[in-house]
Amino acid sequence: MLFIFIKGVLKSRDVKTSDDYLVAGRNVGWLLLFTTLGATIIGGGYSVGAVGRTYEWGLLMVLVSMGGYLHFIFSGLVVAPQFRKAELYTVAGYFKHRFDDKSRVIALILSLIFSVFIVAAQIAAIGTVLAALLGENLSNPNLLTWAIIIGGLVVIIYSTAGGLLAVIHTDVYQFVVLFVGFILTLGFILPDLLGNWTAIRNTLPKEFFHIDGGKGIVFLITTFLAFLLGETFAPGYATRYCIGKSIKETKLGIAGVGIVLSFTFPFMIFFIALYAKYHFPGIDPQFALSKVIYNLHNPVIGGVMIAALLSAVMSSADSGLNSATTIFVKDLFEDQLKLSSWNDQKRLKVARYLTVLLGSVSTIVAVIWPNIIDLLLFTYHIWAPGIILPIVIGALSKDRSNQLNTTVSITMVISVIAALLYRGSTYAETLDPAVFGVGVSIVCFLLIRTFFRFLR
Repeated sequence: MLFIFIKGVLKSRDVKTSDDYLVAGRNVGWLLLFTTLGATIIGGGYSVGAVGRTYEWGLLMVLVSMGGYLHFIFSGLVVAPQFRKAELYTVAGYFKHRFDDKSRVIALILSLIFSVFIVAAQIAAIGTVLAALLGENLSNPNLLTWAIIIGGLVVIIYSTAGGLLAVIHTDVYQFVVLFVGFILTLGFILPDLLGNWTAIRNTLPKEFFHIDGGKGIVFLITTFLAFLLGETFAPGYATRYCIGKSIKETKLGIAGVGIVLSFTFPFMIFFIALYAKYHFPGIDPQFALSKVIYNLHNPVIGGVMIAALLSAVMSSADSGLNSATTIFVKDLFEDQLKLSSWNDQKRLKVARYLTVLLGSVSTIVAVIWPNIIDLLLFTYHIWAPGIILPIVIGALSKDRSNQLNTTVSITMVISVIAALLYRGSTYAETLDPAVFGVGVSIVCFLLIRTFFRFLR
């Protein structure tokens, strides 16, 4: 933590302009792009949260979590090149570039909510890891609260100092430590799993090893779609679409990380969760990964793994914080409030103030609502219904008519409201609200387009 903190703060010396701070000068090679996106993806949700959910669901979660990585293949090959070519900054900026101001305002609101809650989820995960270092006090709510506050402060300080330049360059170290940490942990627990395999199969519920987890194929498909759609084109990822040296480097870095992580990380998570399920039955799933680390009885490996977890969640938190700042500066202040006349140094100063403000708000949200997966699911349920279909249509269609723009705006509003209303219903346990909302957006879009054609 100390190394990452110092590295991030010292990077402030290289921040000369607001573009350095917000989009790293748009000069990032494919390997840096691969590592920064990889470190950003595997945040609290896909490390601490994913092990906890796998502890509950078993093999089902392996297939489900693959969806969280696979969407980068489409994004890297189709969507990201358009962001980079247009030299955009944000998702809302894409909506103005491709559609109109009305859809940009809607995308701006959704982006801000998404970013604050995503950062809150990562800060909650940092707090969980720090609190777990004192294993006997995991149930102490005050301990978790202070751990969340400390983690939030660390992220806020170095993100404020170095902006996206600091994030990108610390992500390299974070990704390496992260991947090595999980591989080492897997290496330590595999002999135990193999030696006790018969006992494990006889002890754990059979559903743990079924691809649908005993919940049915419909649940498997809809939950997979929820993970696939939930973070697609998320603000933190969209920022990465804009920073590559070239379109070729952008494609290689983003699509490449989707392919590599899809077929490696979910399987690592499964075996770690399996070990926890066998040795620590009945614990709070959110602390499953921490308990495995604690049980290794190896201070070196334990230390590396704790560093890996902190790397994962810190990277996602600082990326989300940076994207939230970019949204405020570019979409709210410059576009909506028409403050683009500011000189660059004033814009840079305001960006740093906003990073502190947004980081503080996210930390407060994490203290109030510290459940990592619940925070992530809330963001998925408002993001996917309003954003995914319009971006796909924008990327694949050449239509630039006013009718299309109006259809997109109406569809965004209706689908988000429908998803939020559905979220409170009893049916939400069967069909995920994010999937329901995307379905509503498709139906709504087709109906409105048909209505406009009828009018002609």
